[in-house]
Amino acid sequence: MNRARTTGATFKAAARCLLLPALLAAAGPALPCLARQAGAQPGPAMVGSITGRVVGEGGEPLPYAAVYVTSRGPVARAMPTATTDAEGNFRFDGLALGTYTVLAVLPAYVMAPETAGPNNYYRLGENVTIRMLKGGVVTGSVVTAAGEPVVGVGVRAIRVRDAEGRSLSATAPLGFSREFRTDDRGVYRIFGLAPGSYVVFAGGESQTGGFLPSAYAGEAPTFYPSSTRDTAAEVSVRSGQEATGIDIRYRGEPGHRITGTVAVPQSAGQAVSVGVTLMHPSSGMPVGSAWVENILGQESARPFTVAAVADGEYDLLAQLHTREGTVAASEPLRVSVRGADVTGLKIQPAALASVSGTLINEPPGEELKALADCNGRAARAAPQEVIIFARRDEPPPSRRPPGAPAAAAQPSPRQRSRYEAAPDEAGAFMLRSMEQGRFRLDARPLDEGFYVRSILLPGASAPNGTLDVKTGQQLSGVVVRVAPGAALVSGRVVAREEGGPLPPFSQLRVHLLPAERERAEDLLRYAEATPSPDGSFVFRNLAPGRYLLVASPAADAAAARPAFWDAAERARLRREAEAGGAAVELQPCRREADFALRFPAPAAK
Repeated sequence: MNRARTTGATFKAAARCLLLPALLAAAGPALPCLARQAGAQPGPAMVGSITGRVVGEGGEPLPYAAVYVTSRGPVARAMPTATTDAEGNFRFDGLALGTYTVLAVLPAYVMAPETAGPNNYYRLGENVTIRMLKGGVVTGSVVTAAGEPVVGVGVRAIRVRDAEGRSLSATAPLGFSREFRTDDRGVYRIFGLAPGSYVVFAGGESQTGGFLPSAYAGEAPTFYPSSTRDTAAEVSVRSGQEATGIDIRYRGEPGHRITGTVAVPQSAGQAVSVGVTLMHPSSGMPVGSAWVENILGQESARPFTVAAVADGEYDLLAQLHTREGTVAASEPLRVSVRGADVTGLKIQPAALASVSGTLINEPPGEELKALADCNGRAARAAPQEVIIFARRDEPPPSRRPPGAPAAAAQPSPRQRSRYEAAPDEAGAFMLRSMEQGRFRLDARPLDEGFYVRSILLPGASAPNGTLDVKTGQQLSGVVVRVAPGAALVSGRVVAREEGGPLPPFSQLRVHLLPAERERAEDLLRYAEATPSPDGSFVFRNLAPGRYLLVASPAADAAAARPAFWDAAERARLRREAEAGGAAVELQPCRREADFALRFPAPAAK
C-alpha cells in the first residue's frame, strides 16, 4: 500500500521562515522561503509527475522522509510536500511542464553530496533517487570557569568547510543552525550534521524566535573551547560518527547591542520582509539578525536591534524581500564593537540588478533528421526545461577597514557566486537580485538531446563572454540558442600503468576541450568535472565534434571557478591534452560510454 501523500503546509512553512535568520543572508540558488511560499499560487495547466525513492547509504529504503519539490520557473514556487512510503517511494502528480529541484528531509540524516548539489534539476516523468547519509554528531558539555554545569543554554554548530576541506564561504554565505539546549548536567548533543568542519558555540542571540526564553539572553557567544570566533577551534565531523568531548568553558560575558534604522523606500511597498544580518567579515558566518517592521507602501526609517554581540569587527547589511525574491540590499557596513553598545547606525538598501533575455530553439537540419541515432528525439527543447546560469567570474572583491594596510584586506564571503533562472514557455527569462560584479553566462538543457550553440550578450559585455553588472542595472538582450543533436561521453579515470597508484579522485579534475584549434576560445566547448569516488565521470549536452580529454590534479580544490576560464590555464590544458590526453569524435545524438582516461598524462613538451 502506497502511503505517499501531499500536505499543504503554508502556515507552518511561513512560521519556519520567520525563525530562520539565514533567510537574510540566503545565497543558494533557491529564493528566500518567504518569497517562495508567498508565490505558491495555482499555476498553469498541470501535465505530469515526478516520482522517486529515498534510500540510505547502502540502498535501503527510508520511510517517512519528507520530500519537497520546488519549481524553478521565472519565480520559484514551493509545491506540496510528500512523505515516503514503507519502500521509500514518493510521488508528485499534477505538475506543470518545467524544471524542479527535489529535497528530502529525515531527522538525523543528510542528503548525499551527489544528490544535494546545485546542478540537480529534474523534468516531468523523471524517477529520482535521493541517497541520504546518517548525519554526524557533536556532543560535549558546557561548564562555567568553576566547572559547574551551564543548564539550558543554547548550543549551535555551523559548518565552515565541507568534507574535502573547501571553505563554504567561498561559494555561499553560511546559514544559521538549529539550536540545541544543554540538559541538567550541562550536556548537549547535536545530531544530523553533514560531513565537514564546524565551529561550535554556546550562548549568543537565540534563534528560537522568543518561544523558548533563555536565562542567558544578551550574553555573548562562547566558541569551543573557550574562545571568540577569531580563535575558535574547528571540529571535524564524519558521516555517522560522533565527535565527543567538545566541551565548552562558558565565559558568560555580557553582549552588546547594535541599533539603528533601515531606510525602507516607498517603492518597496510589496515587500513581505525586511531583515538585517550581522556577519563575521572574514568567514561570512552570521552572528546576529533582526526583522524590521515594514508598513507597506510607507517610506520610512524603521528601527532595528541586534543583541548579544561580542567585541569584534563585523559587517552589517540589510535586505528587502518580495514575492519575486530579494529586490534590494545594502553594501556591508563595517561595525566595530569595543566594550559598549553601538547606536545610531543608518542603512540604505539599494535596488539589485537583473539580466534578462530570450531562449531560442534552432531547428534540426536535414542531415540531422536523416541520422538513425536521432530518430525519436525531440526537435525542440521545452524552454521551461532549460536552466540559465550566471556565475561570478572574479574573486570576491577585497575590503579592509578604513585606514588599515592593504595586507589586512579580506575577501567578501557574503557575495553569491551563482544566479539561475528558467525561461517561461515563450523563452523569456530573467536573472534577478544580482549583486554587482563580473559574470559569465551559461545554460543547461535538462534534455540530453540538446546543447547550447551560442550565447549572445548585450553590447556592454566585457571581453571573452563575460558580463559586467552594476548595482540597480536592468540589463536585457541576452540571446541563448540551443540546438538538437547533442552527444554524451562518459568513462572512468584509470592508472596509466595497470595496478599503478592513483590520488584521491576528489583531488583530480577531468577536462574536456575542443580538439579544433579554431574553437580554442569557444568556452561553450569546454567542460570540467570532478570524478566520482569510483573514478567515473560524465559530460552531457555536448555539441557534436572532436574533443580532447585529460585528467590533472586540481590546482585549487576549493576553487568554484573552472580552470578553463583562465586563458593561461586553457593553454596549459591544451598542451597536456595534446601530449598525452585522449581524443574522441562525438557524432550527433551518440553516447560514448566506458571511456578509459589514463592518469597521469605524459608530460607536455
